[in-house]
Amino acid sequence: MQDRLWDREKDYDTLTTWWNQWEFGVVPKECLPPDGIIVEIDEKPVCAGGLYIGVGTRFAFMEWIVTDKDADPRNTHKCLKKCIDSLMQLAKTKGIKLVYTATKEQALHKRYTKYHNMVLTESNVKTFLRDLDGSYSKDLTWISDDEQIDNRNK
Repeated sequence: MQDRLWDREKDYDTLTTWWNQWEFGVVPKECLPPDGIIVEIDEKPVCAGGLYIGVGTRFAFMEWIVTDKDADPRNTHKCLKKCIDSLMQLAKTKGIKLVYTATKEQALHKRYTKYHNMVLTESNVKTFLRDLDGSYSKDLTWISDDEQIDNRNK
């Protein structure tokens, strides 16, 4: 098992495949953070995650944690631990003091507190987005849950 920095250009097709496997929306490449981690076994990618770093701050946002749905679940568990630990280490090397994340995925809730010493800080969060130039408003499925997609389609 090996971790490496992701390359948005080279790894984007893999990430897209995984998002489609899980029926997530596909994050536009230009919206992915430049900093991220891919974990591989025998040079085959198993999982990934990104880290948005607040320029001029000691704060980062961890996002887009995703796995290959076809990977062996035991390997996926180990690789996810390595991925998130590696994202935390990457944050430390960049002088980050706080890493924040938000997810509705129950499995990640457990993982974050049990394996990564993260503290649950909010339970009933609603997220909001403003498309400043209108270039993304036609398709926000990649950042919306099913309820919000259904509401927009009515």
